[in-house]
Amino acid sequence: MSDHGGEQPVEKRHRSDNGPTTTTSVPVTIHPWYLSPSFTTPFRQAFTDRTLSTSYTSSNMGEEEEGEEGGNGDQRGTILAYPFHTGKLHNIFPASFLHSLKAELHNTLTWHERSNDLYTFYQTDDLALNAQPHIKALRDYMAGEQFVSFMESLTGVQLTRGYLDIAAQRYKRGNHLLCHDDDVQRGKLTRRIAYIIYLVDEQWSSDDGGALGLFGNNRDGQPTEEVVARLTPEFNSLGFFLTGLVSYHTVEEVTVADPARERWSVTGWFYGPVDTEPATDDNDHESLIHGRHHHHHHHQPLSPSLLPAMMPLADTTCVDDSVEWAKWISADYLGQKTQDQIQDSFLNQSSVELRQFLVPAIFDKVIEEFSRLSADDLVLLGPPHLRRYLQATTITAATESTRVLYALMEFLRSASFARLITALTSIDVTAVSQQLRRFDRGHYTLIHDQVPEPFGLDVTLSLQPKEQHIEWDGDLWGGATHYIADKDELLRITPESNSLSLVLRDEGTLRFVKYLNHMAPVSRQEVAMVFTIAPSESEDDYNNDDE
Repeated sequence: MSDHGGEQPVEKRHRSDNGPTTTTSVPVTIHPWYLSPSFTTPFRQAFTDRTLSTSYTSSNMGEEEEGEEGGNGDQRGTILAYPFHTGKLHNIFPASFLHSLKAELHNTLTWHERSNDLYTFYQTDDLALNAQPHIKALRDYMAGEQFVSFMESLTGVQLTRGYLDIAAQRYKRGNHLLCHDDDVQRGKLTRRIAYIIYLVDEQWSSDDGGALGLFGNNRDGQPTEEVVARLTPEFNSLGFFLTGLVSYHTVEEVTVADPARERWSVTGWFYGPVDTEPATDDNDHESLIHGRHHHHHHHQPLSPSLLPAMMPLADTTCVDDSVEWAKWISADYLGQKTQDQIQDSFLNQSSVELRQFLVPAIFDKVIEEFSRLSADDLVLLGPPHLRRYLQATTITAATESTRVLYALMEFLRSASFARLITALTSIDVTAVSQQLRRFDRGHYTLIHDQVPEPFGLDVTLSLQPKEQHIEWDGDLWGGATHYIADKDELLRITPESNSLSLVLRDEGTLRFVKYLNHMAPVSRQEVAMVFTIAPSESEDDYNNDDE
């Protein structure tokens, strides 16, 4: 998974050539003051200085001529020192050129919505071979010797000529790109510098969202729970940073009040050679600066222990399942005929949703007790490149204020409830993981290949308060559970008050909870469980034959 550079989900590599073209030439270059050693030398010294602890600013010092387009009289370039060095150059191109470029992107290209667990935004087709004059002029200039050498002079990084990824994005209200790094290797080349040319309107401010958010790193090399620094989009500015190793970042949600305003940008990566020589913690940063990008990350992989622990099914004191079920579950689901019908539906669809599942009085009490949970009762789970939501961890049998909620949780992981699952699905289950959790705005889960969920039966009880009378809009708000296989969506389940969903998630099927954006009027709250499935008799016989 993978702004910036990482804003584009598809590789778009431009291999430059000098062949003939019939396209009208539109000359473009960066403002000449940037090319002067009086700018590049001190900027590079600051950018490559490992001891730099405060932001660096290079002022214009009044050198631009009166009336020269693009001078802002304040600063040329800045460097955010923490958590990793990130550069920003102001008024980098002639403003008139970028206005024409933006009009060209808007009027001549088709935009496609890109959406998965990691991001939602709009993107053009590949710009590598686009012949529109301003698009071609920008692409050819950025892939050319002057600009590539300029980027090397700012960063000290060795770049490969002839390779440039370039694409254009539009982030509408609610769009986002979640925590990731851009460390992607392609053969003998790897991404070295991610760049962003901002094309937002001149009035864009931090209140409009869409900032490039930077994450720190903890002792395990994983991203911190919160963004620790931000680069606010600014028209005609160029942002850039070195990719990989410690460069976890995000494009924060666009929160503009006017939906007609969008976060426009042109983004991509410069490439450089890969050196697979092992690195040490002491020289990782220095190696990256001096052109040696190591294939091996210095941080530790994610641990499977981040997944909810599997527990044996709890024994219960009940003698008769039907009596125990009737305490909790609506009588509509306890008759044999109804259970047979549900089972038939599940066997055909591999999923089923049971509305108004709990006894109404029980559900009302559970919702009341859930609402009593304080901030001290909820723990924010991460890391942010895997998940972000709140889990209740302090509910015990001795806590009177959540007595019924605790008893419900205990029943849902009991052998008695497991037998009801078998009656509804024909599946025998052997163990269960369980979380009482809440997704507020900005929360989500991601698919991560280092921490694959165990296959099994997903059982989720929605605890949305029924008095809200809200029909969940997953397209507008996010917050739905998506099941996918080979990038195709198989099923989408939106939160619904007092609804139990059962989904068989077998090999090749993955799931995620889509980012809940700022337009969602309420949180998502639930009991989320995964039951492991007992091996079938045929599988047991096969395994015995192998022995």
